[in-house]
Amino acid sequence: MKKMHGFTLIELMIVVAIIGVLASTALMQYQNFVVRSQVTRVLMEAGELRLAVEQCLNDGTTKIGNGQNECDPRASGSNIISGASQNPEIVIAANTGVVQFPNPLTEETALTATFNNSAASIIHGKKLIWQRQKSGSWYCHSNAAEKFLPSGCKYDASL
Repeated sequence: MKKMHGFTLIELMIVVAIIGVLASTALMQYQNFVVRSQVTRVLMEAGELRLAVEQCLNDGTTKIGNGQNECDPRASGSNIISGASQNPEIVIAANTGVVQFPNPLTEETALTATFNNSAASIIHGKKLIWQRQKSGSWYCHSNAAEKFLPSGCKYDASL
């Protein structure tokens, strides 16, 4: 009797099926990672403006602009945020947007970032907001799915 070498067809099919399941799981996890990284990026981009807004409020310059008694928080353009520059003297690059805030600034100013079509499709049009309270503290809330939000940001379906 001749000794058989190698794998049977069924054994190879089982290995291919296992690899397929592992690959699909890895792809889903990677997609979630991309969305979470985009949300975290926007959280940081919007959060950087808090200091500038605080300085404007402390100086009593609440109108946005570059003139005397005006304030420019200097929002930089982002390729995953929608929104035009609120300072008429500042032109941002095409296909970029900036964080939006009320003009004039108030004690309860909200820095609002809206995800555009360059962001992952599951967060298109979702908002992430840094909200200032009269006490001077800030908190983050968003209507992006809770599983994508960093620990310092709370889910808010009402946005």
